[in-house]
Amino acid sequence: MKSRLEDAVSPVIGVMLMLAVTIIIAAVVSAFVGGASTQFEKTPQASLRVYCDESGPDFNIIFEHLSGDPIRTEDLKIITWIEGGDGTATKHEQSANDNRSSSAGVRVPYVYDMQKGIVPELEFGEAVWKPGMIAGTGNKAATAEFLGISEEKLGGFIASDTPIEVTIVHIPSGNTILREEFMLGEGQAG
Repeated sequence: MKSRLEDAVSPVIGVMLMLAVTIIIAAVVSAFVGGASTQFEKTPQASLRVYCDESGPDFNIIFEHLSGDPIRTEDLKIITWIEGGDGTATKHEQSANDNRSSSAGVRVPYVYDMQKGIVPELEFGEAVWKPGMIAGTGNKAATAEFLGISEEKLGGFIASDTPIEVTIVHIPSGNTILREEFMLGEGQAG
């Protein structure tokens, strides 16, 4: 003989199973819609170098692409840190969306191919940077703008061999391609 309580167990279990299945389906749909299934951008693998070049009439920061994958400069962000003698630090970021340099007329660092001479190929944000190509700020005024400081302050940093930290970030992947420190001073040419 069955009691009424035993008849009620089966519908309760059925409702609980339907709720569990509904929650699982909602979680899977939410994961796909929320981006859990998106593919991650591969970080370019490249050997890069950065240094100061004072060999010509103007002060220039040079970025060399020594080997590895070609890199679209529109996918890069260059972050510089420079610390003054008073302990204050200046951070500056340069990306493809920034304004053109008022002194250079292009978005620096501009990219050029060493095989073709020093005529700029394309400005930062429009070029594909390949092995054997270099990028440079061009002159002292453009270098100061690139670092986010005045040309006068740059002169003081150069005279005192101030260290500068440069980080190049691949924006789509969020990974760092280069992190290097060098001195803003004499005798730094590659």
